[in-house]
Amino acid sequence: MQYVFILGHNPKFSVAEILAVLPKAKIIEQSSSFLVLENKSFNSAELMSQLGGTIKIGEILGNQISKKITVEKLKQIKIESKLNFGLSYYDCPKDNLGMEIKKELKAAGVSCRLVVSRDKILSSVVVSKNQCAEFLILGKKWLGMTLAVQDFADYSQRDYGRPARDLLSGSMPPKLAKIMINLAQVSKGGKILDPFCGSGTVLQEGILLGYEMAGSDISQKAIKDSKENLEWLFASFPRKRESSVKKVTDPRLRGDDSERVKAFVFQVDVRKISQKINSIDAIVTEPYLGPPLKGLENRKQISEIINDLSKLYLDAFGEFRKILNYNSKVVIVFPAFRSGKEILELPILQQIKKLGFTQLNKDKLIYSRPDQKLWRQIYIFQLSR
Repeated sequence: MQYVFILGHNPKFSVAEILAVLPKAKIIEQSSSFLVLENKSFNSAELMSQLGGTIKIGEILGNQISKKITVEKLKQIKIESKLNFGLSYYDCPKDNLGMEIKKELKAAGVSCRLVVSRDKILSSVVVSKNQCAEFLILGKKWLGMTLAVQDFADYSQRDYGRPARDLLSGSMPPKLAKIMINLAQVSKGGKILDPFCGSGTVLQEGILLGYEMAGSDISQKAIKDSKENLEWLFASFPRKRESSVKKVTDPRLRGDDSERVKAFVFQVDVRKISQKINSIDAIVTEPYLGPPLKGLENRKQISEIINDLSKLYLDAFGEFRKILNYNSKVVIVFPAFRSGKEILELPILQQIKKLGFTQLNKDKLIYSRPDQKLWRQIYIFQLSR
């Protein structure tokens, strides 16, 4: 079957994640807005809940824009009162097809309403709130029909509804955390560690995806925040707790019982983490990215930050190689600093390679806004020896 995925604000991230989750899929067409794939059938709602970088999933109805097909599809929908439908246009201009379909439906005795917005694209919010049957006009070539849309309310709750949020040091968006976890390609039930867990965003998204999660941090406040947020998660999403890790002593934690943590998180400096835990299937993390920037820093100041972070990251990778299982992956955020027209990065890739890691991502995966001074650059490494 052929499916279309409407990509998020960072298309490279979205495509990389989709192909990690559907490794046997065949790319039919790719643009900056959508990805058409051939793949065996799947549950679209379940897949949507797994993906963090996809806005909509739809089925391809044909490789031409057909009013007849859309009308017939709409007539098949069972409704109690009025039928709501709409069209979204990707990589092509809007036309009058919606009004033509509405006229034909009314002539056939179907009570209907054409859902429109100021933009040529209907947002997930509009589609959901209007319970709208949506058709996707893709590059004036493909005709698709939406099967599932991203749950905006769910993400908002898991981001802004948590009791503990560190606004000073910043918090990774849940969507980005989910993308990174999917890029690690860990088998269901595998063990993932976030050694810079902060307020626990990676932990919560991993738990909801069905992984066994462990988190650590040097900050006592981060440990407290993570535990508080995980307790909130289990109370707020009880139906998703079945696949979550249980609150028991983790046998992978080293030392006597007083040193073991009977939850998901424990306090330790990442440079000593091999003394506390081992046998990990993947590491997914956003480390300390440096002090908050005021936007007035000169090149010398940024270079000093880069030097400090480089030492921390290299020490961390030295510990990662001790605790990771063979061929396991590290999906990690590196900071990239914008200084004038220059982009300054951590010059440590060759040193990481010497530690036994292979860089898997060929393209730069940058998660940022154009006006930001600090960019998140995601790398995927694999422990190769």
